[in-house]
Amino acid sequence: MRKFISSLFITAIAFLLYACDMFAPVDPLAPAASETTVVQVWTSGAVVRGKVDNLDPKNDRQEKKSGKILEYGFVWGTQNQPTLEAGTVIKVGEDNPPAPFEFEREISRLAVLTTYYVRTYAKNEGGGVGYGPVATFKTDDYVFAELAIGKVTTTSKASADIVVNILSLGNAEISSFGVCYSPTNNEPTTKDTRVTINAKAARASFTANVGGLSPGTTYYIRAFAITLGGIIYSDATTSFTLGEPSVFTPKKSFTMSYSNPYDLDLGQLVSQNGSDDCWWYPYNERPGIYPKNGAKFAVLGKVNFDQVKYGDLARANLSADFINGSYTDAKANQLENETVIAFVTNQGRYGKMRIDAHGEDRTPGTAYGGDMEVTILTYDKE
Repeated sequence: MRKFISSLFITAIAFLLYACDMFAPVDPLAPAASETTVVQVWTSGAVVRGKVDNLDPKNDRQEKKSGKILEYGFVWGTQNQPTLEAGTVIKVGEDNPPAPFEFEREISRLAVLTTYYVRTYAKNEGGGVGYGPVATFKTDDYVFAELAIGKVTTTSKASADIVVNILSLGNAEISSFGVCYSPTNNEPTTKDTRVTINAKAARASFTANVGGLSPGTTYYIRAFAITLGGIIYSDATTSFTLGEPSVFTPKKSFTMSYSNPYDLDLGQLVSQNGSDDCWWYPYNERPGIYPKNGAKFAVLGKVNFDQVKYGDLARANLSADFINGSYTDAKANQLENETVIAFVTNQGRYGKMRIDAHGEDRTPGTAYGGDMEVTILTYDKE
């Protein structure tokens, strides 16, 4: 009996210890940090790109979570397997974005001809720290090529020839080179639009033809070269603007009369022979512009008529939809005075129209109201 009680007592103690352990705090799981990619290396620095696959893994025991990410970034050093305690930390963020996600940073002030080790890390609320696989790179004693943009020659209304001068080659071998450009980024990179020149790099001048451009748009352009030590750019950025097409119908004001067809190539009333681009307020219909024969329109709003460029018209969201001009339904009216409209005619010419004076909605059965005074300018075809 005494043995049985002793055995029962030992079993009870073991159960209590197990129960206490079951409800004890669990060890936090580490976030799943993923690979690091070395994007570019030069004499005293490098660009690395990291990725975190999973920020909030579950703990296998009790299905407890280790919590949100508190911190993530890179850790690097000259010894393999760098850690937060034995390495240099580049903290990227704490924002706990949806996984997976990527981030990129530059490592600077490195020694020449030295091997470095770098990996991603992530730390969560539970105190878990996860590391990604180690990537290595070696700085070199690179001397990079010198690049410059030369003459820019407009070859058409939608393209230009850009001269790239390679002034020196350096010792970082060039695998490809050309120009990169953007209408919005005044320091364009290869992540913007780029054109590669199909030639072997040499101390010489080369020409890149850049197409698909919009007249009236300013572009920023730089030379680039992809080398053994990374991507380099010309020091200076050049800008250029393609000239606008010639004007087909100069600025002209006229009155669009109620329920009549108009040719916007010439800005005049036409007979109903299929050359009309629109009707203004046809009989028994809502007041407004009715596109015809493939002509398209877009309301630009109350903007300065003279400052609207050809490129603005070519990029407008043109459509053959009816444009409501009813004053009776004021909320739906899109043709208030001083409104500018972009259009392309059925002949393929772009133009702009300004509403100068909008006549009142015509009362059925009367001969009054309904006209609209406009000013237009139409460009020639490209």
